[in-house]
Amino acid sequence: MLIAFQDRLRLPWRGGAKRIAPAALAPALIVPLMMGLAALNAKTAIVLMLTLVGFTSWGLQLAERTATRTSFFLSWIVFSVIYMALIFECEVPLLELLPEENCILLFLSFAALYALYRTKKLAPLNLVTAQYGTTPKDELPGITEASSGEELAEQQSHQAAVQIEDTVLGIEDDDDDDDDDDNDVGSEQAGLIHHAQPNICETCRKVTPRRAYHCSVCGSCVKRRSHHSYWLNCCIGERNYRWYLLALALSECALLLGANLTLTAVCHPFLVVRLLGIPLLLPDDCSEVFEDFELGISFVVAGYAMLISGYISVILVRQLYLYWRGTTLHEYNRVPASNGNRNRVWSNWRAILK
Repeated sequence: MLIAFQDRLRLPWRGGAKRIAPAALAPALIVPLMMGLAALNAKTAIVLMLTLVGFTSWGLQLAERTATRTSFFLSWIVFSVIYMALIFECEVPLLELLPEENCILLFLSFAALYALYRTKKLAPLNLVTAQYGTTPKDELPGITEASSGEELAEQQSHQAAVQIEDTVLGIEDDDDDDDDDDNDVGSEQAGLIHHAQPNICETCRKVTPRRAYHCSVCGSCVKRRSHHSYWLNCCIGERNYRWYLLALALSECALLLGANLTLTAVCHPFLVVRLLGIPLLLPDDCSEVFEDFELGISFVVAGYAMLISGYISVILVRQLYLYWRGTTLHEYNRVPASNGNRNRVWSNWRAILK
């Protein structure tokens, strides 16, 4: 019965009905129920927020451990944005806000949503296809075929190495005084041998470009793979990495501004400083917000936005640090902490800008 229910759960769409996973509909009920219960009193709000943190951490660890592709977290983001926007526009007293503040918040919100959309839209372009490269045998579907190809590549590289070794020895015999030039020639030829050998993924048996790694969730190799984002249900790689950083920065600004405007509207604010004629306010006394349900749910939404902004700030700082070092999260986790390559800050920072 459950399987039949899941198969019949479809959404009318252009070109045919789309099947909806139950995990994608769960946040539509969990998020408003959590916000409504948290608006009752302060103790309930604290307990529910801590429960939310624990549940989210457990869910992410379970998804990473089992390498499960799920739309639950993406649906959680979508419904959280919808409910926060509705509560901010309908419940927060807009008479306490300036029109310029509301316009800036709307601009940051739409810009962040567009950056997230572009990150999700460009994710398929990160996947390594079978037509990659100019190698005649780009994809090795069978183990026997892959083994024979690897043996052939090893034989060719061995023959090339022998020829290069004879050439280098001949050069050394002819001119013993020019050792530096011989070392340069040998290193260049060895580098050509290294680059001539194709990178073959051990999982999907494909010829992959440099710095491409296999994603067990997507089931394919990803160019310059950083990590698999369960919140967007896609991999972050070469084509959408900059959009991902932009989306994190814009989301952080929009969440902090929305939380500040909400708290200063429902609480007793105080003036901190006036910048270019615009007052900068911070909440002072919020002890009376739970006496009214509208004020209480607005306060809960502001706290929920600050909780999300704290999580995003940690991710953003980590990604900016890795971007500055010219590496990705996947590559950084593959290198042991004792390896000296982690201390080479300026060695490979240009590679990610190509």
